[in-house]
Amino acid sequence: MSLGSDLTAARAAAGLTLQQVADATRIRRTVIERIEADDFSLCGGDVYARGHVRTISKVVGADPDAMVAEFERLHAPQGPTAAEVFETETRAPMERRSANWTAAMAAALVVVLGIVGFQVFRGGSAAPLAGNGSSSPAVVGPSSSAPSASQSSSTSTPVTPPPSSPSTVVSSGPAVAATGVTVILRVTDHVSWVSAKGSKGNTLFEGLLQPGTSKTFTDKTRVLLTIGRAGSVTLKVNGKDLGSPGSGAQVARLSFGPGDPSSG
Repeated sequence: MSLGSDLTAARAAAGLTLQQVADATRIRRTVIERIEADDFSLCGGDVYARGHVRTISKVVGADPDAMVAEFERLHAPQGPTAAEVFETETRAPMERRSANWTAAMAAALVVVLGIVGFQVFRGGSAAPLAGNGSSSPAVVGPSSSAPSASQSSSTSTPVTPPPSSPSTVVSSGPAVAATGVTVILRVTDHVSWVSAKGSKGNTLFEGLLQPGTSKTFTDKTRVLLTIGRAGSVTLKVNGKDLGSPGSGAQVARLSFGPGDPSSG
């Protein structure tokens, strides 16, 4: 008896046809036929074959565990033969020795290449020595026109520079005239909002000024003014009176630089 014939006998004893088993297990009839003939090639692998055997066994009334154990006994993977074991055990040491020998040869080659490279580097960077046909550095003999250190110290005469005249002026370049701008703002009759900024955008003043108040703004290159009530202030720029920059509640935006005042 075989596994397939045992399943066939159990199905016959249960009074079931192949189609009825196929309907109950949802396994194709052709697959069941091949299993009963001990052909498991249509199952798609041992895992699926084991599952089909268990399912069919439950439907036909056979012992599922016994049927699966029989399948595993018949389809257990075979171990290696004695010859295969001997060949594996004898090949492994040889492969290890070959790998060790290859590693040793590679290490020796690296050492040799390193020594050769070091010798080439030393030979290329060393300065040539005198002799053997190589040129030697020139030597200055007694006939050289350059005096020796002792001669120079004994014959040199200190030179005292002539005193400079009090009227002498030494200049390293053209004189630069002092630059800058000064703005004096005075509030006359009404409160006015004033903003003053320097050439770099820095705030010199910002806020409300009461009548009779004066403010002075200075910068090296430029003073920018925003006046909320231009008719209520007077300006004096670089010492020159400009009067009111506008009339009434007019907003004035002014810019003054060094030299003659100019508005922008």
